Amino acid sequence: MSRFLLTRLALLVPTLLGVLIVTFLLLYVAPGDPVQAMVGERADPETIARLRAELHLDDPLPTQFVRYVGGVVRGDLGTSYITHRQILDDLLHRFPATLQLAGAAMLFAALTGISVGIYGSWRPGGFVDRASALGAYLGVSFPVYWVGLLLILVFAVTFRWLPPSGARGPLYLILPALALGMRSVAFLSRMTRAAMQEVLQSDYVRTARAKGLGEGRVVLRHAFRNALLPVVTVLGLDFGSYLTGSILTETIFSWPGVGRYVLTAIEKRDLPAVQGSILFLSLVFVLVNLVTDMVYARVDPRVAYD
Repeated sequence: MSRFLLTRLALLVPTLLGVLIVTFLLLYVAPGDPVQAMVGERADPETIARLRAELHLDDPLPTQFVRYVGGVVRGDLGTSYITHRQILDDLLHRFPATLQLAGAAMLFAALTGISVGIYGSWRPGGFVDRASALGAYLGVSFPVYWVGLLLILVFAVTFRWLPPSGARGPLYLILPALALGMRSVAFLSRMTRAAMQEVLQSDYVRTARAKGLGEGRVVLRHAFRNALLPVVTVLGLDFGSYLTGSILTETIFSWPGVGRYVLTAIEKRDLPAVQGSILFLSLVFVLVNLVTDMVYARVDPRVAYD
């Protein structure tokens, strides 16, 4: 195991500890009383006091934090106030749906954005290049919920080509994946174009062309491989954000993933579920970033790991 990987793994400890502290404090900085949210406004004071004692909310703050950390270390993210089920079980049950949506959105964004970026760098100033620049500005400007509603209006309501919401088959995945990946297409196309243009001016590319190699081989095999590092960075960050920040997309399209679970927990003031979800998604995000760093060595040998 390289020194770089060991360093990255060591950095996960303070990062996750910081997330632990923030999520623990959510219970105390959030407005309102979580016990009151559980029992309703008409509950008598005796019932509220009994529940607070059962949930150990009257214990000293350090004691509660030690108990919370101990549970997390054992894989126990707590029990939902509303469903009375283990939060980790609920998250693991819903995470495959979020992973499926994130994978489909990433596939769409990568194929479209990288292809457009490569062609734009190969034919700068052409129609595709100008159209992709305009599309990038629009893609960055439009929020995901607006794009999602527009896709539903056009493809589900007007033409009735695709279902508007739900998760009962592959067709139900198309619209949410398009809505989630649209913004990344804009970023990837411009990032790929900029990186490719820089590489295409390099001496080794001119040498490859002087040797009589085909243009396609020069662009794809020689130039694109050396322009991959910033593209991989964007792909890794976007994929991590898909897994952890698809709340609006899952809500609009009624997709049964972790995002909808978090929103429901927020609406019902289920603070243990919110705490567990934030911790779970934070761990997923840092692991995706770790994998992204490890991929660098494969796509760019200039990155030193030892």
